[in-house]
Amino acid sequence: MSMVVAGLVGLVLAGAGGQPQAQTEATATGVSASLDALNVAATTADVQTYLGRLDPELVWIGNDITERWTYPEFAAFVRPYFERGAGWTYTSRARRVFLAPDPCACLAWVDDVLDSRTYGTAVSTAVMRRGEDGEWRVWRNALTYPIPNDLADGMTDEIKAWEAAQPPAERTSDAVTPETAPIAEALDSFHQAAARADGAIYFDLFTPDAVYRGTDVTELWTLDEFRAFAEPYFASGRGWTYVPRERHIAIARTDCACVAWFDEILDSQSYGTSRGTGVLVRGADGRWRIAYYALTFPIPNALARDMTSRIRAAAEASPANP
Repeated sequence: MSMVVAGLVGLVLAGAGGQPQAQTEATATGVSASLDALNVAATTADVQTYLGRLDPELVWIGNDITERWTYPEFAAFVRPYFERGAGWTYTSRARRVFLAPDPCACLAWVDDVLDSRTYGTAVSTAVMRRGEDGEWRVWRNALTYPIPNDLADGMTDEIKAWEAAQPPAERTSDAVTPETAPIAEALDSFHQAAARADGAIYFDLFTPDAVYRGTDVTELWTLDEFRAFAEPYFASGRGWTYVPRERHIAIARTDCACVAWFDEILDSQSYGTSRGTGVLVRGADGRWRIAYYALTFPIPNALARDMTSRIRAAAEASPANP
């Protein structure tokens, strides 16, 4: 793994599949430039440039669990805002780009910590795909506003109460196909192992260079760091239970068909509604393993302004932000 620094944005290259260093660096730079162009277009309400940075097969996931849009649906959402000059501003604070282990060098996933003028800290988890024209575009993206650990219990209780009073509409999962069945089984095994506090099976479901993002913005762990966090819980028999309610899986269309994105809505007795998003990679042994997993607490739109204001105020009052 190597590090390239561009301004304040770190570009981490992982799983590059033997690609030359110059090529992997060029890939990371191209991915980052495309995301920067997307953010500038959003700020200036430039709808043509903005939509041009999105893959035609896009799925865009908003912070509210009801917001899961295809390209036409998301374009229909964006256009009225931009046409009246009402864009939005996100600037990248810390970006990590991971190059997929595919010979085409046409896929990368991104963990991007963003600053929003309106909502404060956000996190974007995305998969980028390079088109035949050589341009990198967003193929999958999930946006969330991370809740700090010391606010999580109270805020998730508020979200549970709000959802109990106004239950979100039920949605169905994608049908499991012969191609996606092994991915669904790996994700089910992942959650079941966590519930049983079975660390051996749990960590065997990750790739060696996997990254795990927790619900607090500070929680971006390598596999070794995540193991150090989780194993004391597992050793004492304390796991955690997240039950999938809804799941979508897409295998990227490349020659190897060895990279897949998933997004899932989860139920937790402790925290209520959660979301998992990420990437699995199929190894030389034919097994699908998790290369990136992000766990988030989606905030309903009706609560977002208030909660993100409180999160921002807590961050500003923290001793780390004098």
